[in-house]
Amino acid sequence: MTIIKQAWKITRHDFRNNPYVMLWTLLFIAYLGFTMSFAVSVQWGERGNLSPVADFIMLALIPFLGFIYNRRAFKYLQEDSYTHMLAFFRTLPIPMNAVIMSRIQQALLAFVVNSVIFFTLLFTLSATFRVYASTGFFVSFALTWIGYGMLIQAMYIHLEFLKKGKSYFWISIVIMLICGIVTIIVRVCGANLVSITAFYSKEWQLLSPVMWGALLAGILAMSVSYRVTQRKLMKRDLT
Repeated sequence: MTIIKQAWKITRHDFRNNPYVMLWTLLFIAYLGFTMSFAVSVQWGERGNLSPVADFIMLALIPFLGFIYNRRAFKYLQEDSYTHMLAFFRTLPIPMNAVIMSRIQQALLAFVVNSVIFFTLLFTLSATFRVYASTGFFVSFALTWIGYGMLIQAMYIHLEFLKKGKSYFWISIVIMLICGIVTIIVRVCGANLVSITAFYSKEWQLLSPVMWGALLAGILAMSVSYRVTQRKLMKRDLT
């Protein structure tokens, strides 16, 4: 059995053991999409007018589209649930790289399903997007940010497998702070990331170099995360 097949078996087992997890996940993502639709209002001719709050929300929250919001995700700080999960899997005749691959599979599935909900609500409820958006724009804009989300999600996956709950929490806070710093720097430079990505998506649609660059960066990040995490996890003490 290949690693991918073993990983898929773990993934299916997780979903079967948590039959309502996708419902809660989709409800949470719908809330994010509803909230974000009021934070984003792009004016194509004036790319600097959009509030930097929209940038921060997108930078901070888009990676969370790659999560399945099960009990493990909510209890990582109180119970160090990720470490306990790894300790359990080490007692089973399952290679750890299959466990890592399963987590990546779940992230990709989450991005597909959650992004449909999130971006559909964003485009439906945002008056500006409704006026200017085409199918090509919709797909290009969504894939651009999904690529970014995969890049950051790869970091979160790495942290899940290699850090205890408290360390994971504080590093996550640092990532949020970095998102804030990036937002401020971009604003000081007179630019806006949401407007820029929207501009390229509108002008280039599925040929957008920003979209393809973001997707490539996300795929490479997932690949690097898998390999580095696999190597370091073998040395991690789970006691």
